[in-house]
Amino acid sequence: MDYKQKYYPESKFGGFTDIDGTVSFYFRLNSLINASSTIADIGCGRGSFSEDPIIIRRNLRILKDKCKKVIGIDVDKAAKHNPFISEFRLINKGS
Repeated sequence: MDYKQKYYPESKFGGFTDIDGTVSFYFRLNSLINASSTIADIGCGRGSFSEDPIIIRRNLRILKDKCKKVIGIDVDKAAKHNPFISEFRLINKGS
């Protein structure tokens, strides 16, 4: 038995715990946005959360198509390939 199942037995039902900060944060964010919202995703990354095996957590993090647009902002040029953003802005490290 791993620590998650031992200390958070609810993780057997859905794969996440009652104290999963990602679920709590994105659940709240989803309740606040609407079709006219514009979201700034600071440190948007490459969208690697698409590989999250927990479907509900992965779907909560996908904001594109739930709002007007998601503007991804990052220092890594590769983040422009994030499939979950509408637009990308690169932060220049020297600026």
